Amino acid sequence: MNQAFGYARVSTADQNTDTQIEALQKFGCDRIFQEKISGLSIQRPALDEMLSLLREGDTVVVSRFNRLGRSRDHLINLIGEFAKQGIIFKALDLGIDFSTAAGKLVIGIFAALAEYDREMILEKTRAGQLLAKANGKHIGRPSGVNDENYQKVRKALERGLSVTEIVQLTGISLSSVKRYRKALNK
Repeated sequence: MNQAFGYARVSTADQNTDTQIEALQKFGCDRIFQEKISGLSIQRPALDEMLSLLREGDTVVVSRFNRLGRSRDHLINLIGEFAKQGIIFKALDLGIDFSTAAGKLVIGIFAALAEYDREMILEKTRAGQLLAKANGKHIGRPSGVNDENYQKVRKALERGLSVTEIVQLTGISLSSVKRYRKALNK
């Protein structure tokens, strides 16, 4: 049987969720999750618990749209996940039911905006990397070989030590030991 889950959140201790709870009860939510925590907080136990209980056909209801997510991107990602999982989302303050054609249009617009935002970030990142490279700055893992570590790995391999033993003995990373071993076997 499908259920309606309500979610209410306030950001500070001097605020309360009473009006949100009242709206969610009036809507007819089967279960209401609430917390007093900043929307920017990564740890949101009540939200996480609610999300773990959701099944296809369930409904998530908030009295105000911005109560659900930490940020615009978080909201968009949550709503996108709801759509993928067949979960209906309703924001009472906007009168939007994401199971309707108009609601699906809004989801589509949000998803497009999120994709645009991600692309712009990637474009800016690429431009910054190219500019840094043009200015002679190295980006990424240091190039070349650390001669001291290379010699340690060479000696350890000559003594018959395994890669794991070399990592434990020298503190050199597993990937570096494997890379040095590969170079030595050429």
